[in-house]
Amino acid sequence: MPEAAPLDEESTDSVHPLLEIQEIDTETEQLEHRRATLPLRRDLAAAQSEQRELQDQIETVGLQRLEVLTRQKRLEDEAAIIQAKADKDDNRLYSGEITAIRDLQALQDEIAGLRSRQGVLEERAIEALVEAEELSGQAEALEAQRAAGDEKVTVLEAELAATEASIDEQLAALSSTRTEAAARAEASSVATYERLRQTFGPSTAVPFDPSSGCGCPQQMPAVEVARIKRCAEGEVLDCAECGRLVLR
Repeated sequence: MPEAAPLDEESTDSVHPLLEIQEIDTETEQLEHRRATLPLRRDLAAAQSEQRELQDQIETVGLQRLEVLTRQKRLEDEAAIIQAKADKDDNRLYSGEITAIRDLQALQDEIAGLRSRQGVLEERAIEALVEAEELSGQAEALEAQRAAGDEKVTVLEAELAATEASIDEQLAALSSTRTEAAARAEASSVATYERLRQTFGPSTAVPFDPSSGCGCPQQMPAVEVARIKRCAEGEVLDCAECGRLVLR
């Protein structure tokens, strides 16, 4: 929204203070609405939401990888225990302490079973290692996305802060101008205007048009027009038709 051009002294003198206040209030409300509904605010919220989702994914993948690595370690430990037992049986097999053919055959079968079980466990441990590496790759990709997202959030935050600061400067300037305008008007008229503005909004105070007799959205009766014409210039009156403030 472009900034309103400041009123020069001549134009300020020719505009009733209440109309100036009303124009400032309207522009202030527009700026406040613009500030509250900046597209940058929506973009930043969306980017932050994406970052939270990425963080959830990173944590999920991290937990999955930890579970897989724990499983891999358990499988490797089990395989090592079975290998140790098989090696011990191998030593017994060739130590000569067992001479009976039946006992030797039984020991050989036991060793074969142990070696087979060891092979299965080692194969499953390798599979777990591969799975853990795949999860590491996923985590790295997600971390890269998060880094890019963090940069995007930083840029959006800076742009939003700069835009808000610019609007705040305009609002501060309008507030100062309003204070000056209010000082030129009667306090009671300003208080009445502020009360009625809740109902009539940006058309609370309307200038009286002596040529047409129209000072508000309603057509004034001739008696009312005549009454207002008899009032002094600059006087603040109540419209008998709609309740607005009519500025003579």
